[in-house]
Parts: sequence; structure tokens; C-alpha cells
Amino acid sequence: MNLLLAYIAKVIICSAVLYGYYYIALRNNRFHQWNRYYLVLITVISLLTPLLRIPLPIPQEEPSTMMSYTSRMITLRESVIPPANPAITTGTIMNALYTLVMALLLLRILVSIFNIRQLIRRSRVQKVPPYKFVENQEIQAPFSFFSYIFWDQHTSLHTTEGQQILKHELVHLQEKHSADKLFMEIITAIYWINPVFHIIKRELALVHEFMADKKAAGEEVAGYAQTILQMAFHSKQFSFTNDFFHPPIKRRILMLTQFHTPRFSYLRRILVLPVATGIFCSLAFVADKRPSAIRTLNTTVSEVAVMDTTPRKITPQKETASEPVFTFVEQPPVFKGGEDSLSSYLARNIKYPKEAVAKKISGIVFVQFVVDKKGNVTNAKTVGRDPGAGICQEALRVVNSMPRWVPGKQSGRAVAVQFNLPIRFSLNDGKSATDKQHVEFTPPPPPPPSPRPAEIFTSVEQLPTFRGGEAALAKYLSSNIKYPRDAQEHGISGTVFVQFIVMDDGNLRDIHIVGAPKGGGLDEEAIRVVKAMPKWNPGIQNKHAVNTEFNLPIRFTLQE
Repeated sequence: MNLLLAYIAKVIICSAVLYGYYYIALRNNRFHQWNRYYLVLITVISLLTPLLRIPLPIPQEEPSTMMSYTSRMITLRESVIPPANPAITTGTIMNALYTLVMALLLLRILVSIFNIRQLIRRSRVQKVPPYKFVENQEIQAPFSFFSYIFWDQHTSLHTTEGQQILKHELVHLQEKHSADKLFMEIITAIYWINPVFHIIKRELALVHEFMADKKAAGEEVAGYAQTILQMAFHSKQFSFTNDFFHPPIKRRILMLTQFHTPRFSYLRRILVLPVATGIFCSLAFVADKRPSAIRTLNTTVSEVAVMDTTPRKITPQKETASEPVFTFVEQPPVFKGGEDSLSSYLARNIKYPKEAVAKKISGIVFVQFVVDKKGNVTNAKTVGRDPGAGICQEALRVVNSMPRWVPGKQSGRAVAVQFNLPIRFSLNDGKSATDKQHVEFTPPPPPPPSPRPAEIFTSVEQLPTFRGGEAALAKYLSSNIKYPRDAQEHGISGTVFVQFIVMDDGNLRDIHIVGAPKGGGLDEEAIRVVKAMPKWNPGIQNKHAVNTEFNLPIRFTLQE
């Protein structure tokens, strides 16, 4: 619905600007053939230009590698009772109304064509190449439709007026004006909500009359104008036929009696090119959203924060002080009371947004923040895709309200540390509505002294690593990941969290996505590349290679 409204709005804007130029610079001038083609062409351009997407290349920046702590996944559930009957939305009503009006207008066109065909069958038809002459007492005034000229019994062909009218209708046949009119009738029926198309249809019909009047009048302009005035009150039978007595009569006579060529005639016609080019560029060209960096890595373990022996620093986007922000420290920051207290705090304070419950929206929110050296939570923000309906805002509200943490330490002193907190919002349909929010939290088992071959560890003394280190992993991803075309066309980006098991022999197993799917083929592409990876260096626990669970976030970004 939103895409349709955006398209219609662009069509209206495009047609309004192009017709506005016609009204200012081209209307009521004697180059009628040019005006005819212009009016038809701006209709086609207005319909096609908003559909085009021509990417503009933008210089891409070299991505940076980011490493940070990620907490275990916190799941927040909300039980709802599904409604008995789905509610009819406003969008459904608007779509139904638009379709109904369009169907009625198209039906009116079909009925008019059917009536013309029936009139031909009931009439006397004479073939006078290149046209067919139709006579019937039901015909109220002469008109033409494609190769047929319809003639009433009150207008004589042998009079001067009759000959002028016949010449007029022959011009309509030779110039194929009926095709223009039928085209505009169909366009105004489908896009009936665009008032500019209705104005263009009316103006195009007048341009047809100007062309026919100019050729039919010849040198007898005064007598031809008198004929128009004398027979101006005959009625019109069909909406898209070419009638000799087409109003407004005043403009037709003015165009007949206008002999001077306007100043800057060619300039007026040529100046439409920059106007059309501006419209085309503003609606058709878009920023190239091809990937600039796919190799942003977050070396994390899904259940606990893991320490690296070499501390590293990053510069946060918004620093409130000059202190550095670490991503790996000897002692990571913890919520006071431990992870169970963190789960309890979130369960008590987070309220599942009503809009998300009503729309059945769920998903994972990744909240990234910095725990400063005093334990305060600062610079909280969400990373990755926003599930919508206020879920991200609620997660940020509760994180920003957190009490002080136990700060991380490096070399025996408190330091600022970046931290990630994934929170899963989920809905349990069909359960009791009184079973509101709770947090699922299962602590990982402690590693035993002698690991069993089939056991999977989430925390080990030495993490598994890609052979060659982080630089080799980044190079592998940048060389092998191809940004899916569907994601590029629909502007889909975000961080895909790939979880897998690094076996004790270095092979990867149980590769899957955690968190809400991003769509557009991003999840499938991330899994494809991880499955094709060579062997890793396995994790080490008690000097033994062990099976270790590992998370690899891969951020897909688009340059605007």
C-alpha cells in the first residue's frame, strides 16, 4: 500500500510539472502537431519515470573491523489471545474503493464501445475508402471513430457546411485521433485519482480539434468559423469520439483566426528538454546501494563474554569524555548480581509494546552500549534491523534506566568497555493472557576437567580462530560474499548473526542463523559463505581441543 501511494504521488508530481510547462509555454500556440505528441508523451513519461531505478555510483569507504562483547540472548515473551475475526484495515478499504472506481470507469468504456458497435449494426454503412460512412436517424450530430464517420440525417453533404464538416472528420481519421482518445480514456480510468491526467485528456481533445479545424478551413476561415457557431448546440453522444461540435467554441475560433507566429516559437519547444531532464533525474536516479563493507566482524561467544589476552581499543561514535573505550579486557563488565539478576531486571521492567502485541510483531533487538569506568551505562543504541512497533524504543528505555554495572577492568584498573545485549521479544499465541512477560535464561554448564568428545562448550580458555587470524577472516569474507541483488533493490541491510560449532578437528557444523531473519537473501548468503569456509583452529580447554559454539556477526551495509 505504501509503495502504491508513493508511486501515485510521483506520477501526479511528474505529470503536474510537465503539464505546467505546457500551460505556460506551449498552450494556445499554432504548432498543434507538436502539442499533440507532447501531451501523449508526458502521460507515458509520468507513468514510467517513477518505476525506473538508475543507480548513481558513490565512492565506498574501506570498512573497519569491530570486536565487542555480546551477552547471552535474553528472551522476552508476551502471551496474546488471537482475535476471532481479522479486522478490516483502512488500507484494505482504500484498495477496494480504488479498484471499484477503476472497474466502473473501465466498464463505462467497454459499454460505450459496445454501443458504437451496435449503432453500426443498426445503420446503413457505405464503404468509401479510406473511410466507412455510417448513416442512422439515431445519430444526433456528425462524429468519427477510427475508420467510421457517423452522419446525421439533418446535415446535408452537398452544402458548403457539410463539406467542411466532412473534411474535418477526415482529418481525425487520417491523424488517428481516436487512438489518442481511447488511450487517454483508459489511462484516466486506471489512474482516475490523478486530476492532471483528466486535464491532459481534455486538452488533447482540443488539440485534435485545432488540427482538424486548421486543415478543414483552408482559406475560408470566416465561413468555417460561422459554421462552428451555427451548429454549436448539437449534443455529444460518446465521450471518446471526435465530434465536430466540440467545445469550447471560443478557443477553436481564436485558434482559427490567429495567424501570427509567437515569439521564440522554437525556443519554447526546446526548453522542455531541461524540464523533462530534471524530472527524470529527480525521480529515476537513486543512490547506488551496492555493498561497501560486508566484512565487519564481531568475535563473540553466544552465552558468555570471552576475554582476549590482547586488549584492543575503539573510538565510540559519541564520547562524553576523553577516556578510551575497550572492546576486550581482562575482566569484562557484569550486571550487579550476575546474569540471573540481569534477566530478572529485564523481566520486571520491560513492557511488551501494545502496538507490537496487536500487530503480532516479534524479533531480536541488539542493544549496544558502553559501561564506563564508574559502571554507568552510556551511548546505548540498537544495531541491526528494527522489528518496529516500538520494540527497539522499549529496549533502549530499559537499558538506559539500568543501575550501575560492575565495570570492566584492564591491568587492575576500571576502564570503559563496549557491550552488546541481545533481547528477543516473542509472542505465545493461544496461551493464557495472564501469562505476561518473562525472560528465558538457561546458564551454560561449566566446562569439566576432561571434556567428552561430544560435548559443546560455550566458554573455553582459548577461543577457536580462523586460520590466519582476523585479517584473513576479513579478507575471506570480502572476497566471497556477494551482496544479494534482491536486498540491493529493496534497500535491505543489517547484521546477520551466524552461529555454528567449531569441532575439535576444526570443521564447522550446525551452521544456522540466530535472531530475526533480515530477508532479501542476506541470511542465505551468510550461511553459504560460512559453509564454504576452510577448517578453523579449534577451541582449547584444559589443553584439549574441544567442540566450541561460536557466533559470527556479518554486517551488510548499503551506501546511501
